[in-house]
This record gives sequence, C-alpha cells and structure tokens, in this order.
Amino acid sequence: MDTTNTIIGLVFLSAIVIPIFIINNNIRKRKNQLLTTLNELSSDKNSKFLDFDFWTNNSGIGLKGDVLAYFRKTEDAQINEVVDLNEIKKCSLQQFDKHGNVPRNNHEINKLALHLTLNNQKEINLVFFHADATNFIIGEELRIAKKWLDIITAKF
Repeated sequence: MDTTNTIIGLVFLSAIVIPIFIINNNIRKRKNQLLTTLNELSSDKNSKFLDFDFWTNNSGIGLKGDVLAYFRKTEDAQINEVVDLNEIKKCSLQQFDKHGNVPRNNHEINKLALHLTLNNQKEINLVFFHADATNFIIGEELRIAKKWLDIITAKF
C-alpha cells in the first residue's frame, strides 16, 4: 500500500516538475539566443551588457558602456541600430493610433517608438510595438519603452 502511494506520488510530482523544467530551459535558451543577437551588433565583444530587455521573442535593446544596441526582426527583414549615447541630442516616446494621431488612451496605441534625434540631425525610430496580424495587443512594450526613455535621457 505504501509503495503504491509512493509511486503515484512520484508520478504526479514528475508530471508537475518535468514540464516546469522544460519550460524554464526553453526560456533560458531563447534569452541566450536573443542576447547573442544583441551582442553581435556591438563592436566590443569582451564587455557585457549593463542592461538589456527583450520582448515578443523578436526584439531587443541593450546598453553596453555608452553604446545602445537595438534589433527588431520582422517577417521581411531584421532592423539593427547601434547608437552612441553621446551623439543623441533628443529622445522622446512616440505613440500613434491607427490613423497616425496621438492616441487618447493606451488602448488605442497602434505604434510605439522611441524617437532619437542625433547631433548630426539624423533621426532614428526604435519601434517597440507595431500592431499587425501577429502582434495586435500591446503588452510589456510600453513599460520597457518608458524604462529606456529614462535610461537614455539620463545619459545626456
């Protein structure tokens, strides 16, 4: 009787622990892949990123020294940007609704981006969210974009 209960308990325990282990392992592998992609953008391969964030399994941003690295994979291409923070003149958070206007509330956001103006008047948009067929609900992107707005503006 005790061995039967022990075996049943072990089966239930393994049914819970094994999927959790597999999920955590997959998350760690995906994070390492995204970190490798981000690291390939920077020229300094020896130092580590001071801060980084990933979202929707296809986008990432990181800070290594005074260099900001950003990537976003779309179905068509991959957008890569590497910016020296000392070159940034102005940084702002831009939110647009489906008509290209400033939305009235967070539920209407169709596009969310950090708009960087560099000292040489070049402008760069780091898109954090863009509504499309596969990504139509904004999640952590707004929080992450505000965090990076604060990080970038604190540097100049």
